[in-house]
Amino acid sequence: MHDNFKVDVRALSKPRQPGISAYMRIKNEQQLVRVAILSHIEHYDEIIACYNDCTDNTVAVLTELARQYPRKLKVHHYQPKVHPLGSREYEKLPDDSVHGLANYYNYALSKTTRRMAVKLDADHLAISHKLTPLLDTIRRDMAAGKRKIYMFSGINLLRDKRSVIGVTENNPFSGINDINYHPVNEHAVYRNSQRKDSFNKTYRRSLETEYMGIMYFHLKGLKSGLCAPEFPAENFSSRDGKPFEETKIVSFEEFCSAQCHQRLRRQLNPYHRLFSVLYTGERMREWKYRLTGAPPRLAQVRLARLAKDLDGIDFKRDVLDPLDAWEFNPDALHAK
Repeated sequence: MHDNFKVDVRALSKPRQPGISAYMRIKNEQQLVRVAILSHIEHYDEIIACYNDCTDNTVAVLTELARQYPRKLKVHHYQPKVHPLGSREYEKLPDDSVHGLANYYNYALSKTTRRMAVKLDADHLAISHKLTPLLDTIRRDMAAGKRKIYMFSGINLLRDKRSVIGVTENNPFSGINDINYHPVNEHAVYRNSQRKDSFNKTYRRSLETEYMGIMYFHLKGLKSGLCAPEFPAENFSSRDGKPFEETKIVSFEEFCSAQCHQRLRRQLNPYHRLFSVLYTGERMREWKYRLTGAPPRLAQVRLARLAKDLDGIDFKRDVLDPLDAWEFNPDALHAK
C-alpha cells in the first residue's frame, strides 16, 4: 500500500550537487519546529522536513514556513504508520519496512540533493556564530575533495518550577554519534535497533571523524507544561543513577564556570585530571588515533574543550532573544 515510501538506498550513491542539506523527522512539534527551522535556514542549502501522524498545528507551521522559504524548505508527508520504539510491532521490523524509524529517516535523507547532510531535530536552536565557521570548514574540505564526518553536540535546557531556564548539571549534553555531518551515499543510512534508530556505525568508522564542538541548544525541556520533576527521566537521566527529581539545574553562567567543569570531569571518571591532560592536546589525540585506530570517547573530548566551546555564547542574545522573537512560549521564558 505504501511501497512508494520504501527507500532504495542505492540511489543515495548517485551524483549530487555540492552543498549541505539538513533533514528532519517531525511529529507534533508545533511549539519547537519554527525555532529550529528559522535558526538553521540561513546556514544550509536546503532543509527537508518530513512529518508523520501530526495531530497539532505542526503542518500549518511547516506550510507557512515553506511559503516564506520556497527555495530552501521542502516539506513532505510521510504517510505510513510508524511503530514506536519498544513496541511489539517494532521489534519484528526489517530495516526497509515503511513502518520503521530507519526507513522513515532514510526517506527524509533520500529527499536531500546535496553531497553532505545532517540530521536536524525539531527541538534544536542553532548557535549561529558557532555554526557559521563549522560550515565554512566543511565547505572548504568538500571543495578540496576531503571526505570526513563532523560530529557536534548541544546543551540541554530545562525549566525549574519557577520557570527559570537552566542546564541540568547531571547530564548537560545533547547529541551522540548520530548527530553529525556526513557524506551522502548508500552506506550512510539508518538501521532499526531495539533501543533507537541507529546510524550505520560501520560506515562512520570507515571515515575520519572530527568533533567540532557545541553548536546548538536542546529545547525539548522547555515545552509548555514541562519542568524538571515531570519531564521523562529517560531523556535527561543522570550518570550516577540519582532519581530525576534530584537533578541539579544550574544557570548557564554557573555551567560555564571552571568549578562546574571540574564536577563534570569527576562524574565522567575518577581519573579526570589525567584524562583532561590526555585529551586536551590535539597532538595527543592524534597519536592515540594512530596507535589504537580508535578516536577518544566523545564524552572525554567534549569535556576537554568545553570551556573553549562555551566562550562567546551570550545566553540572552543566543537563547532568550531568538525564542522571544519567534514566539516560543514567551510567558515561560524569563524568571520573574
